[in-house]
Amino acid sequence: MTTEAIDLTARIQARDGVAVVVYTKNDCRQCDMTKSLLAKEGIHFTSVNVEEDSTAYRYVTETLGYRQMPVVITSTIEGDEVWSGFQPQKIRDHITHRADAA
Repeated sequence: MTTEAIDLTARIQARDGVAVVVYTKNDCRQCDMTKSLLAKEGIHFTSVNVEEDSTAYRYVTETLGYRQMPVVITSTIEGDEVWSGFQPQKIRDHITHRADAA
């Protein structure tokens, strides 16, 4: 994917009110599979490694209450969807096959 296409994808998602953050850790197969599926679908996302960012670790474990990675947060106009683990159906439902997706 070219830099221009990546920039366009990010702008389209920002316009449509969809933002995706994937909280990960090192050597996490489910994290890698989640990021790979998002990339394959052309979804712009932010990846944050909780083993390298103590604030992110506290947010995921204390505020959100998750221990299993990845933790995916999809922010939309209607509100946030949050889940942990590799869940392709949730990616389809809340990110790639939304009725209002660009």
